[in-house]
Amino acid sequence: MISFFRYLKADMLKLRRQPMLLVHLFVPLLGISIFLAYYSFTPYLPTSKVEGYLQVLAVSLPTLIGIVCSMATDQEAAAGKFQQLLTSPVKLLPFLSKFSLLLLLGLGSVLLASVGFGTGFIYLLDESPYSLGFYVLAACILFSASIFIYAFHFFMSVRFGKGASIGLGIAESLLSALLLTGLGDHPWIYIPCAWASRFVTIWVQYGAGSAAAPPNVMQLDWGIGYCALGTLAIMVLLGLWIWRWEGQNSLE
Repeated sequence: MISFFRYLKADMLKLRRQPMLLVHLFVPLLGISIFLAYYSFTPYLPTSKVEGYLQVLAVSLPTLIGIVCSMATDQEAAAGKFQQLLTSPVKLLPFLSKFSLLLLLGLGSVLLASVGFGTGFIYLLDESPYSLGFYVLAACILFSASIFIYAFHFFMSVRFGKGASIGLGIAESLLSALLLTGLGDHPWIYIPCAWASRFVTIWVQYGAGSAAAPPNVMQLDWGIGYCALGTLAIMVLLGLWIWRWEGQNSLE
């Protein structure tokens, strides 16, 4: 455990030489500013505005995750094809440290994007039908449903490089937006990139102070089950793959 925290501290120090921290900070602030400015003069219902913002946030997550995972691993790839990490006495620890840092930064960024928007919607526009607690829970839902995407893109970035991770993230965002329509009513529970957008939509429509329970046709229980099992499975598989991986070579 002490070794893990040493690796984590070292990864945090490396952030000084990377733009990754700025990406996690300024992208949410930019999104908040754009949406608050737009919502200041649009005639939509406040609940529709909140739902629309959270859906856009959920849909954009795969692309952003693909970018930040590629940024985190690209530095190690450039510095000797991950050999500095692979020569650790316990090979899994430095990779686990880097992945944990990505999750911490992601959680902070999603909280900033959700709670920051909620703060502006409450105190600047004075339109929000929800308290700040709603936006904290929405951020937790978005982040929890995206851990699978983080693990998958971490693998893609390490194994295939940044191009594959970013390209796949863009495709996942497009698919996530498509699955918010009627086309995704049934298959969304099997498609990880749709989990965040669907969960947060159901939360806004039925969980935020509504007395009505989500109808069975939305398959919420099945979605939660597949999300939990899928996240656990990919974390185990990622750990096993890292344990056996010997690094990149000229053919990769």
